[in-house]
Amino acid sequence: YEVSQCLHAVQIYMTHQLHNISWHELQAEMRGARSVSQLQQAHQTYLNNAMERLLLGESTRAPHEIILKIFKHVTLFVKLLQSAQFTTDLQGHVTHPHFDKIIQRHEDFTKQAVFILKVAESSNSSGYKPYIDEFMLRLDFNHYYQSSNPIVKRRSMAGLNLLASASKTRLASSLSSPSSNLARSVG
Repeated sequence: YEVSQCLHAVQIYMTHQLHNISWHELQAEMRGARSVSQLQQAHQTYLNNAMERLLLGESTRAPHEIILKIFKHVTLFVKLLQSAQFTTDLQGHVTHPHFDKIIQRHEDFTKQAVFILKVAESSNSSGYKPYIDEFMLRLDFNHYYQSSNPIVKRRSMAGLNLLASASKTRLASSLSSPSSNLARSVG
């Protein structure tokens, strides 16, 4: 859900910036234009503003690169989920062959989400840009990713503890299974 919410927030932000703000500004400038050169200038202003607001401009290069990293983590996360089926073991626990990697991708995703908010905040401190505020609000509407948020810290620790526990359980069960005893006696 967290990954999906992040992608949805980025999509809504970009759609809003392009359609609801930049496009309306262009229309207003075009209505006021009295020459072809004024139309060209209005269009160039629209393109420049759209690039900045969509985090594709020079001053927003750092957030843009982090968004690309987030998308990379999301893509790898989805590929891992889809690479194999979830199964139920004899004790009734649902497992996935790539569970450890999935957990790691999710942790990487969370780190990048926290990091982009810090970069966006510092980018905004160098010169106020209301669209950066909107981006931060859409991405972290409930302050979930704030580094001071104890839920993120607890969840991260719980995830690490769960990962360690799952690894120990798998190791213990593989050592006690008859096939591993056979493999040790053959090897």
